[in-house]
Amino acid sequence: MKYVALTSCRNEENFIRETMKGVLSQAPPPDAYIVVDDGSTDRTAEIVAKERGAALLSLNYSRHPVRGVNLAWALNAGVRHATELVPDWDFLLKVDADSVLPADYFGRLLVNLGRDRSLGIVSGMPQDEKVWRGRASDGAKVYRRRCLDDIGSFRPCNAFDTLALLQAKGHGWRVEAFPDVIYAQLRTWRRGRMSRWMLSGRSRYYLGFPIWHTFLISIVYAAQRPPVMGSLSMFLAHLMTALGSPERPLSEEYYSFVSRYALRETLERFRERRLR
Repeated sequence: MKYVALTSCRNEENFIRETMKGVLSQAPPPDAYIVVDDGSTDRTAEIVAKERGAALLSLNYSRHPVRGVNLAWALNAGVRHATELVPDWDFLLKVDADSVLPADYFGRLLVNLGRDRSLGIVSGMPQDEKVWRGRASDGAKVYRRRCLDDIGSFRPCNAFDTLALLQAKGHGWRVEAFPDVIYAQLRTWRRGRMSRWMLSGRSRYYLGFPIWHTFLISIVYAAQRPPVMGSLSMFLAHLMTALGSPERPLSEEYYSFVSRYALRETLERFRERRLR
């Protein structure tokens, strides 16, 4: 069993050292740890270069106006570089530049991956957030290589992490977060600004979620900041985007799967609530 670790960062001088220490403390340690510096203008690259055990990959892509595109480009470059260093790796540990892992994080997730060969993407739980069943935390995921091969690469778009999870499920892989495996997030990305809620709504259209599903999710999220108005703006952003009927970039097969998945997931959750 071999695994590689990957972190992409830009202007993370306040957090990157702690993130790297967490990854390099893993038992077993990664066979290669790639830290992609995506055009930092602070001391991030300098800090990474001084840390033993990590390979610095410096990029200087032009900044794309769509949130998430540069990060997807950087991660894809990191995966390619990791594969050059360790061609026969089996698992990829992707860690955000503000996440800090305990030394047994990967090892405990590896046990679960070994028990269930249908698991394609797994994670632990951030210490102050809850991850829904059938999802994985963005801050520190483990990808099985065969699952990532089925996905192909991270598609440069907003919500590319969610898209990768849906693509994995479309290929028959299971995705799960394990609540007994905890890691720390030095910064939280909870929605707070209206612009983030509206971006979520537009993204849900392009990801293929039905409008009724976004309506139900907006009810679930109604208490989050700002109460009611945030989740309502997400629903309205999805609705207005759908009414404009812009072209969606993925295959009809993918969108057909997401519609079926959304219905199946909703029915399962409804049955679970009735049984409680």
